[in-house]
Amino acid sequence: MLLGIAVPGLGQFLAGRAARGIAALATTSAALALGAFGLGQRFVSGELTLPKVGLPVSLPESFGLLPFLVVRGQFRDGTPDLERLERLPIPGEHPLFFLAALGGMLALFWTVDLLWLRSGARRAAGARAIPPLAAALTWLLPGSGHWLSGQKDKALLLGAAVIIMFVAGLALSAGHAVDRGLTPIWWAGQNLFGGGTLVAAFTTSPLVMKSLPEYRDLGIILCTVAGLMNVMVMTDAYTVAEGTSKAPDPVSGEVAA
Repeated sequence: MLLGIAVPGLGQFLAGRAARGIAALATTSAALALGAFGLGQRFVSGELTLPKVGLPVSLPESFGLLPFLVVRGQFRDGTPDLERLERLPIPGEHPLFFLAALGGMLALFWTVDLLWLRSGARRAAGARAIPPLAAALTWLLPGSGHWLSGQKDKALLLGAAVIIMFVAGLALSAGHAVDRGLTPIWWAGQNLFGGGTLVAAFTTSPLVMKSLPEYRDLGIILCTVAGLMNVMVMTDAYTVAEGTSKAPDPVSGEVAA
């Protein structure tokens, strides 16, 4: 897991899956770079600096640590003028923030793919979803991983729970709960429901805040809780897919643990 987060694709290379490793590094780096250079200096807004080591950290972008540090190195550190520039919104910044964050999330999902490879399990004939795919699809649409694995009632129940919580947060905040530029730490949690933050990036996030909504803080919390709930749904989707996609061992006839 540390290899996958530090250098996306390295674990796949060591596991003898060079093509997979190249795909992991390429997709992670491309998403991060496109978002970052589209944002310009705005990319570094809201980042944290680890004490003593001085290492910049931005979640979830830093999950692909090497690509993040390479891209981050192209931006100058703050001076009074740059600090002001970092806080100025730019047109279309919300989809670009999502694209940059996608790089970090892809690093996580490629790490999950590495865990699946290293488990030594073989995909069963006719299996509809392998665990890494089930988890990634659930990130975009809660319940979709369970649906692919055949648990449709569970898919609808869990998907509805996450989506209703997220929509309630947007409604209570008049659409201003999800904003990477204004609330980066909260957004990192909200982005665990990737489909919700993607929709918000094109619809509610760009709305002009003419006055502070009365329940904006509650809306921010609910949208973040929805993202954290989706972590449990993604984990369960992986487990369910794992149980339905493993092929029996050809010698013993048993499914690998």
